[in-house]
Amino acid sequence: MHALSRNASSILNRMELDRLYEVSDLRAFAADISAEGLLDVMHELWINRQVERVGESAWQRHRSAPGRNGAAVPVMPGSTFQQTKVVRPDDLFDHDTFRDFFS
Repeated sequence: MHALSRNASSILNRMELDRLYEVSDLRAFAADISAEGLLDVMHELWINRQVERVGESAWQRHRSAPGRNGAAVPVMPGSTFQQTKVVRPDDLFDHDTFRDFFS
């Protein structure tokens, strides 16, 4: 994770865990930045796994737990971890269908 900007840190410090915040609520935390700037800040927090999008216009701060390689992984109530399979691009290509094409 990267260090948060001043605006992102300020907004994150004011958000309570597991509470929904509409855009108007977040604007009260950062009245000095534009609407586009606010969206950039929320995107930064989302990228750093500090918030999640809820519905079309709300955000929610959530707890993070350390994952593999020290990366933060969101802890969602009632969720179970699912192992993902690594797929190479070559595995996605249907070689049998295009066998004669490359001959």
